[in-house]
Amino acid sequence: MRSARRSLAVLALLCSVPSLAAAQAAAPNPDLQECVGLAERGQAAAALPPGRRAEALFRARLARQPRDVEAIVGLARALSQCVLPSADFATQGELSAQAIELLETALELDTNHWVARFVLASIHFRSPAFLGRAPRAARELDVLLQHSGDATANPRLARAFEMRGVLWSRAGRADSARAVWARGARLFPSDGALRALADSAGATTAPVAPSSAAALNAVRVVATASAPLLATPSVRTVGRAQVLMAAGAGADVLQAVQLQPGATRVGEGSDVYTRGGDPAETSLSLDGGRVLSIARFEGLGGGMFGALEPFVVRGVRYSSGGFSARHGNALSGVLEIETDGRPRERQLRAGASLVQASGTARAPIGRRAGAWASARVSHTGALLATHGRTREFDGAPHSEEAIASFVASPSPTSELRATALVERDEARRIVGAHGWTGPFHSAGGTRALLVSSRWVAPRAPVLVRASVAGSRRDNAWDFGVLARDRDEGSLVARADVEWTASTALTVRGGAEEGAFARTERGTLPTTASVAPTSPTRGLGGATSRARHHGGWAEAEWTQGAATLTAGVRADRLPGESRTTLDPRVAVAARRGAWTGRVSGGVFHQGRWRATPTVPDAGTPSGIPGTARHLVVGLEREAPTGTLRVEGYHKAYADYAAHGDGPRITSGTSRGLDLIAQRTGSGRVTGWLAWSLLDATVRLADGTRVRAPFDVTHSVTASATVALPREWSVGSTVRYGTGTPLTPVVGGTALADGRFAPAYGATMGDRLPAHARADLRVMRFVRTPSVLLTPFVEVLNVAGRANATAVTYDARYRTRTLVPSFFAQRTVVAGAEVQFR
Repeated sequence: MRSARRSLAVLALLCSVPSLAAAQAAAPNPDLQECVGLAERGQAAAALPPGRRAEALFRARLARQPRDVEAIVGLARALSQCVLPSADFATQGELSAQAIELLETALELDTNHWVARFVLASIHFRSPAFLGRAPRAARELDVLLQHSGDATANPRLARAFEMRGVLWSRAGRADSARAVWARGARLFPSDGALRALADSAGATTAPVAPSSAAALNAVRVVATASAPLLATPSVRTVGRAQVLMAAGAGADVLQAVQLQPGATRVGEGSDVYTRGGDPAETSLSLDGGRVLSIARFEGLGGGMFGALEPFVVRGVRYSSGGFSARHGNALSGVLEIETDGRPRERQLRAGASLVQASGTARAPIGRRAGAWASARVSHTGALLATHGRTREFDGAPHSEEAIASFVASPSPTSELRATALVERDEARRIVGAHGWTGPFHSAGGTRALLVSSRWVAPRAPVLVRASVAGSRRDNAWDFGVLARDRDEGSLVARADVEWTASTALTVRGGAEEGAFARTERGTLPTTASVAPTSPTRGLGGATSRARHHGGWAEAEWTQGAATLTAGVRADRLPGESRTTLDPRVAVAARRGAWTGRVSGGVFHQGRWRATPTVPDAGTPSGIPGTARHLVVGLEREAPTGTLRVEGYHKAYADYAAHGDGPRITSGTSRGLDLIAQRTGSGRVTGWLAWSLLDATVRLADGTRVRAPFDVTHSVTASATVALPREWSVGSTVRYGTGTPLTPVVGGTALADGRFAPAYGATMGDRLPAHARADLRVMRFVRTPSVLLTPFVEVLNVAGRANATAVTYDARYRTRTLVPSFFAQRTVVAGAEVQFR
């Protein structure tokens, strides 16, 4: 690991090159200058904060003008020189790939951009051997040397001669290496490194880094404005590395989101409960298109895992309150998942563990297109057998999924993308619930097709995005008298435009149109019991339909260290007959290392929901149509990490009848989210997150009780330690207050001999607290041809028997806790291999 860190530090030095014309045209960027200087002196941790500020500046410039070549190159350099050295090994690969994509985009816009080509060649030159990037480095260096001819104005051209000679030497072409070094030495006679190499007749090896660091001076970088702030608080980004390396996340995207502040810890499933809200209150989009679901193994308590291979996920953005007017039909949160873009190089990976096998392939198609595909097969039979749990299942849970994408760039300022997802899952677990113990058979499937485009106007600061997303989810349950088949479909189209009116003002807007359909067949119980003799009612199999019409507009104004964003959206939501209007506003201001943010507004969501499966007369019921948010946040950025605290108040209103429990008329969720994250360089990285929640609802009779997802405390602590010889050990500890429930205090005999539950105080009891500790051990084994990553993960190290629900016997005399899937210690071992 130390050698890898040294190589990355040298790469940062090597990438420190000037853009002479640009430097003469604009003042230097102080943040990038500062972080490069610190990186050159080996102070990677101190280089990270100014590097992040430089990254924010260039991203903001690109948001206003995606054709800004200098901003593209600046962002690539900020990532590769200032952010990458502090990152863990997995994140380094992500950052390197992002920088390469940016630099190739810059060269598509300006083929003669010397800095872009030199930095691109340098990244390829320093990449691990198993990635096979040496030929690409040689190609870029050959172009540089050919175009430069015998010019000597730029002393850093000497490094291009040095690197090209090293590549010839590594390929066993000693004569070619000496010829390149000799030519460079003639052009740059004062460069000691080149002279030494040229004089080393018969040399078969070469230095792996430039020998003269003194020749690499500070850089002047184009930047004429301060970095605009992200005005909206309550936003967390989750990268691929975090999904893969966080202990307890199970390399699952939705499980990784569960570890973030703002996500209420309700159980061990994949459903995202945002600040006390129902999972349906958080919208889900994939590559810009809204989809119904990406969950696997759905049961009475929701989904268990996500149906999305993490190795094709570029990043996740989770907003837990006060979000932009761009997002409609969502009361609590927004979950946006972006998959990988156009492949720039061929790459293969394969993985296998005790529960699954998977594979991913990426390849460019010509010069302007590429495709990738990934498939995964999961089967828990071996896991259940090795842990002595086969008696818990009538059939081991298993699933199959595949996802593929084709991405094309017809021009440097346009992109077309098509992504398809197919998934099937099935499980037969022996479950005790609702007065019956027997096999719960669930079978589900997801299909989605997403087509999106991005276009930048060639002569105006205008960006246009459009997408069409079609998704279907079918789910069949069979448990006692419950026998229900549900088939849902959605088709959502949207178009968004962004216009940079000036360096201080950006205007955005768009429209969306959605069509939804749902068909339900089978039988449902009419009481709280699903025992074989319980009464039922039939579902007619009719299809219900709904539509969504929406539009929005937003303006963002930046002045100095402050940003104001104000927007409004209008919707005719699914299941509603009136038009809603949602004004929203966000303000942010920065002073030194501190940033303050305030946001608020009105949020609406349609009442169109599925029919409740099992009647529950004890839990308060209703679908809120309106939520008003107020979020106040304060964040401090330091060289070793960040500290963020947010307070929020969310008021629910306009409840529609839904369910059999006491009717809700209004609700309130208020609380505090705190996260301390260590992001600097060093052996230890991680975060500590604590969410305090007070969620109540007012019933039709005027009483106020605990909301169904009122989890007072949600705590997550996750840390990863990098050890010598490229070992990595991570641990995650999580705690959540038990969810409220209405206790059953006895049973009332009915005329037909059955018993009906007699309820106590509404939401007067709670499940036991949820607590779990997980451990993950990994090692990176690099060879010239492959990267092998074996791992062992231990879930629920302490073997704590966490519960997800309570159940009662037929007479409601005996209460039993329903254990979670990971209610005992579970060990999973496997390995991943990456090669070309």
